[in-house]
Amino acid sequence: MITTFYLPTKIIFGLGSLAQLGTEATKLGRKAILVTGKNSLRQTGILDRVVNDLKENNIESIVYDRVEPNPRTFTVDTGAKMARKNGVDLVIGIGGGSVMDAAKGITLASSGNWLVWDYINKGIEVKDKIPSLILVPTVAASGSEANCGAVITNWQTHEKCVLSTPHIYPSVSIVDPELTLTLPARQTLQGGVDIFCHLIEPYVTSGKPEPLTDAIIEASLRLVVMYLPQVLAQSDDANARNQLSWVSTIACSQFTLLGGGNGAMTLHGIEHPLSGYFDIAHGDGLAALLPAWMRYTYPARQARFAALGRNVFGKPDGIRATGQWLKKLGMSKRLGELGIEFDSIGEMADCAVRTADWLNKHPNRLDTETIAGIYRESY
Repeated sequence: MITTFYLPTKIIFGLGSLAQLGTEATKLGRKAILVTGKNSLRQTGILDRVVNDLKENNIESIVYDRVEPNPRTFTVDTGAKMARKNGVDLVIGIGGGSVMDAAKGITLASSGNWLVWDYINKGIEVKDKIPSLILVPTVAASGSEANCGAVITNWQTHEKCVLSTPHIYPSVSIVDPELTLTLPARQTLQGGVDIFCHLIEPYVTSGKPEPLTDAIIEASLRLVVMYLPQVLAQSDDANARNQLSWVSTIACSQFTLLGGGNGAMTLHGIEHPLSGYFDIAHGDGLAALLPAWMRYTYPARQARFAALGRNVFGKPDGIRATGQWLKKLGMSKRLGELGIEFDSIGEMADCAVRTADWLNKHPNRLDTETIAGIYRESY
């Protein structure tokens, strides 16, 4: 089995590292579009700080602050049009996973006249030069700062699909845990569950466990299990926030492939329709599905769940330990309480099979019927 490790992104990590943004930006461009969400960075003063930093480094910037959770194709295409119109050579995404994914989509779609959905559905090849990309996460969650993937939602079809191409690897990512210190508890917990799932899914589904890969994932899981409750108890715990930021960056990156292994993030594949149809928070959807997904997978991966319990939680039953951890965090969710309509289960299951071709890598069958069963058990 051949494993390729490829991570061309320069990652600058540490409390206060945002101060290096202007210096790094000067190496990549002269006119930037700042991609962010609605209002949050303005309220904290971070946006003004970044704009001033770029100005002091002789970089002109325009602000695009329209990104919503589960970023829409229209939002990405509008941002790409603005980037083209203004002749930007640098895209800077500052925010959570949705913002960073939107910034990736804007980077790609601004290079030509295609819509971002064309790159997802038609396999359009990039022929024109694209802007450089800098990402700055403000939430420990998606790990988008260290990979070449983005999740974009087509609200007309309710399809939430993955855009993946080496062209959208960020040139630089600045991970400053200080930016997460004031993050509200709800978003912190949703992000923590996302990190946990990025790690647990390939770990459990792998049909060829490898010692180094397991060690990296198990150590990362232990940190999430340990530090997420600490942040919940004390939101400004800088050390705990620092550890969660590290794990977030590692969890959805090439680092979890070191040593080999062949797992797949199938839980993410069946969660995407939930937020694609009902616009719920991704972390909440994962939390609601995780126990049923684990129980369905258990017959095919009993040894992996035993290892999870033993090596991560120090308990014999990994599934039960995970459920207890979620309950302790207040993240034991049900689809009904999240606003998912029961009558939509069949349609969402069809959508999952249609939009997530990697579901065929699950150790037991994930088809429309079995996915619908997981939805119903989680309702």
